[in-house]
Amino acid sequence: MATKVNCLPFTIPTMPRLGLADLEDRFRRLSLLMYDTSVPIATLEKEVYPYLSPGIEFVNPWRRVRGVETYQVDLSGARGGARFDLDISQLSVRLGEPRDAGRALVDGTLYLRLFPRCAYPVRMILTYDFDMIDGGESFRVTRHEESWRIGDILRHAPLIGRSYDVFRSCSGYLFTGAVLLSRALAGRTSGPEAARDAPVPSR
Repeated sequence: MATKVNCLPFTIPTMPRLGLADLEDRFRRLSLLMYDTSVPIATLEKEVYPYLSPGIEFVNPWRRVRGVETYQVDLSGARGGARFDLDISQLSVRLGEPRDAGRALVDGTLYLRLFPRCAYPVRMILTYDFDMIDGGESFRVTRHEESWRIGDILRHAPLIGRSYDVFRSCSGYLFTGAVLLSRALAGRTSGPEAARDAPVPSR
């Protein structure tokens, strides 16, 4: 007796990929964890370290380092200094073509809490370059860059903040005065030259 075989059409299962919304959620989570000194190291090891490339590069206005070991040491070492946390105002993620790499931009404010009940805001732009891995199921950060203005730190620093504002105001007026003076001198010297070079009317 012949055995009846159930021949159903064979389909190759498609692997789900991370969408832009998923990537934005993950980079928001990564940023908040890394820039909050109240987050314990164990949480970083579980939720941040798996997304770091072995050759990750970190850049800010003062430093440039490469390697995941150095990066992890810096993350853990930040927990032993001044307290700070991050407030994110905007975040966007773009993927290149093909969709195997991308960039995330985070616009936020870092609050340095040097003294109790006193926070100093510093505007910060974070840039993450990343590669998609595991068929689009996950990613690895290959480059992390911090961009912030030295002026913001000086303006909110204790004792010297007011002096820095006064310096900027004086510098602005001095620059404007120098421009006006140069214009006046240029106009005074061009007057006699223009009169000398003017055509003589014919009689």
